[in-house]
Amino acid sequence: CIKSKIGCRDHHRHIHIATLLTMKSGAEVHFLAGQIFTLGIAAIAILPRMPSDRSNYTIGGKLSYPFRRALLGLVGIGVFRVVGCHFHHPESVFLRTMDGILGTVHVVGQSFLCLTTAYLLQCQLSRYINIEGVVPGRSLVPALTIVSCLTILGAVLSEIRHPNWWCLINLAEAYSCFPVIKNLRLYASVTTVGGHQHGRGPVLTQTVTLIEYWYLITSLLSFVGEATNDGDGDEDGKPIQMILQAIRHNQDNGVDDWTRLVLHSVFLNSIDELQHFTSSSTVAGNSDSTHSSENTTAERDTDVSIYENHSLTLRQRRDHGVV
Repeated sequence: CIKSKIGCRDHHRHIHIATLLTMKSGAEVHFLAGQIFTLGIAAIAILPRMPSDRSNYTIGGKLSYPFRRALLGLVGIGVFRVVGCHFHHPESVFLRTMDGILGTVHVVGQSFLCLTTAYLLQCQLSRYINIEGVVPGRSLVPALTIVSCLTILGAVLSEIRHPNWWCLINLAEAYSCFPVIKNLRLYASVTTVGGHQHGRGPVLTQTVTLIEYWYLITSLLSFVGEATNDGDGDEDGKPIQMILQAIRHNQDNGVDDWTRLVLHSVFLNSIDELQHFTSSSTVAGNSDSTHSSENTTAERDTDVSIYENHSLTLRQRRDHGVV
């Protein structure tokens, strides 16, 4: 009987270990799938060439170049986390600490990228209106500071105190939406003047504004769900908890984050391309005006020359007594 109990205990222990390994393997595959998804987003944002790009092997872009560069760095951090922290000695304390630090940088980087969009819009608008803070980007520094502090605080407290403190990161992500929405609405009011829908803005501007509102709502709901999570995993008979859990799941998987980023990238690429063709049209228009003025001057000089020659001919005739 004793041997039987020991054997049974060993059998259950092996089953438990196998279950943990399977869960660990599933988590790693899930994490890897997310990083592969980010590679696709990076390709959508960086690979399209602008008319001003001379090579296919550069980051590219003119107005969108800072966003492309930062996005490429963010994807690089994700790849390094997969290769360095998850595939090699994942149980190492040093690598787990490094993974937590890189994860925090990754979350801050996503908000930084969206604030970069607001900064680039301010750079565009500063040529036409006086923007808040006088210098483009100055008014965005407090927002970036608050987002960074909340994210770091949430990551540290969730690790050393209680996992529910992760809700501070959701709050930081929600806060990052406000300056972006403000600058998008300002850009729409400047680019759409007059008409029956003053300040509505182009369709793509409206789309990015809508995704910002969506991300704001889902981040706030994730904040509520994370803060009220009791950790028992029992959502049966609790529809509200199930909805909050599903929203938190999208946030944790990065679905909402990277959907937001891909729309920002398409938005900036379209503005970059529009700026190129607008500048080309302006140069062509100025060139046509210059040629037109030169032709007018030449015609005026020709008329004056003909008049002078005609007057000279009459004077010569008068001197010779012909007239």
